[in-house]
Amino acid sequence: MRVGTLFIFISIILCLFLWVSLSGFLFSIGACLFAIFLVATVGYPDTALLFFLGAREARSSNEKKFYEAAAQEAYKLAVRIPDLYYYNGNFDRGFVFQSRDSVSIVLSKSLLETCNSDELSAICFELLLQVKKSMASKRTKVMFLLGFFSWFTHSLLGLFLELIPVKDVRRSADWLLIYLLHPVMELLFAIILGKSYFSKLKTLLQEYPYEWELLNRVNLKLKRPYVLESLPSRKLMELSAASRKGHYKNILAMEFLPHEWNYFFQGEEMIHVKKV
Repeated sequence: MRVGTLFIFISIILCLFLWVSLSGFLFSIGACLFAIFLVATVGYPDTALLFFLGAREARSSNEKKFYEAAAQEAYKLAVRIPDLYYYNGNFDRGFVFQSRDSVSIVLSKSLLETCNSDELSAICFELLLQVKKSMASKRTKVMFLLGFFSWFTHSLLGLFLELIPVKDVRRSADWLLIYLLHPVMELLFAIILGKSYFSKLKTLLQEYPYEWELLNRVNLKLKRPYVLESLPSRKLMELSAASRKGHYKNILAMEFLPHEWNYFFQGEEMIHVKKV
C-alpha cells in the first residue's frame, strides 16, 4: 500500500470527523491537533518519532565508538552522516529515520553498551543501507503514523481517565487499551509495509558478505526473542505498562512492531522453542 495515499485518506477522514461531530471549543482543539498532525507528517515525522521513543542525543565525547562507526559507514555508502540518538527500552532495537535531508539513527541503550566497534559498524551499515536504497523514508512515515496513533489514543484516554477517581479502574481501562492496541498496530504495519520490506532488505544485505557476517555476530548479543516476545512475557509487559508513564507506553508500542533483526536471525529459534 502506498503510504502517501494512506495519509491522504486518513486526512480526509479526520477532516470529515471534525466537520461533522465537533463544534465550538472542541472543534478548535480538534483543528489544532489536526494541524499538528499535518505539520509533523509533512516536515517532521523523524522528530516526532524521536519524541515517541523518548530518545536522547548521543554525545560524541561519551559515545565515541558509535560516532566513528556511523561516520565510517556513511562514508562507505556515500550518504549523509546521521544524527545519533539512544533510548531506554525493553528490547535490543536499532532504527533509522529519514525526513527529506535529515537522517537519524536510534539505538537502544543496552545495545549501545554491549556492542563493540565492529558490531556497531555492522548495525550502522544495515540501517544506512535503507537510506542508500531509498527505503528509510517510507518506513519512517509508517512508523510515524502508528506512533502518532498510539500517542493520540493513550493521550485521549488519559484525559478521560483523569475524571475517574478510582485508581484500579483507571489502570484496568489503560491495560485494556494496551491489550487491544498492540495487535491493531501490528496488523496495520503488516498491511502497509509487510514482510516484503524485510525480505528486500535481507537480499540487499547479503550482497555485502563482510557486513552480513558482522551483523550475524550482533545476533549473539540480542536478547532472546522467546524471553521477551513470548505471549506470557508480552502480556506481563503490557500489564506493567498500565502503571507507567506515557513515554514508556509509546516505547513499548514501537518496540512490539516487527523488526528486521527478528526476521533475519531469530525465526529458527522461535520455531525451535515452539516445538519444544
